[in-house]
Amino acid sequence: MSVNAMSDSSSSRPMLAAEQRPSLWLLLVTLMLLQFGYPLTEAGPWWTLAYLLLYSGVIGFGVHTVRPNPRRYWPIAAASITLVAGGTWFALQQDSSAATSAMLSSVGLLQLTLLVVLLTRLIHPPPDAHTVDLLLIAVCAYLLLGGVFGVGASLIEVVQPGSFVDNAPGAGAVAWQSLFYGSYVTLATLGYGDVTPVEPWARSLWSFEAVAGTLFLAVVIARLVGVAGFAARDQPRHEGE
Repeated sequence: MSVNAMSDSSSSRPMLAAEQRPSLWLLLVTLMLLQFGYPLTEAGPWWTLAYLLLYSGVIGFGVHTVRPNPRRYWPIAAASITLVAGGTWFALQQDSSAATSAMLSSVGLLQLTLLVVLLTRLIHPPPDAHTVDLLLIAVCAYLLLGGVFGVGASLIEVVQPGSFVDNAPGAGAVAWQSLFYGSYVTLATLGYGDVTPVEPWARSLWSFEAVAGTLFLAVVIARLVGVAGFAARDQPRHEGE
């Protein structure tokens, strides 16, 4: 086989689990900080800028995913560029509703793209993926799922103000930060009742999210935990096998 043929074969092969693991840990840590660190954006413009900079971890995961096969994963690259543009606009004009909508749309686009990629890896795992790798992918996908629904709820509120109400004492108009909180409460089916959908599309979105979150935990994560350590991929391999 020629050197060029070997190079083409190497560049087109799927990324192996051992190579993915560091970037998956980066994605998980970044998502934990982003999805639950949004109160920083209420502490002032500089804290908002610091929060937006955390998305560099998500973009870093995207770059690591795109690099071996840019033709297959070009939507991640496009969504990352969109996020940089939308985030920069929002950082410069944080009081603009148009900039806020652009930032939320770009965040939702990138998270949805990564969610599709991760779910594809769960359905067709890499050949050397251990169950712990699949669990890591599943947890990241679950966090992305809540983020995607949070963006959807925020955009519904932008298009039709009053679609959600915040019943907390002293609460005013429902901000996107409150809707991200409400999204994860709905995803986990906790049902606190403080942030509530009142319009038909808002109720439809969050009822679908509650069903999706329950099914994800019951079908995906519970199944992976149940087979952890027992699947053929988790068994030690001896030399010559």
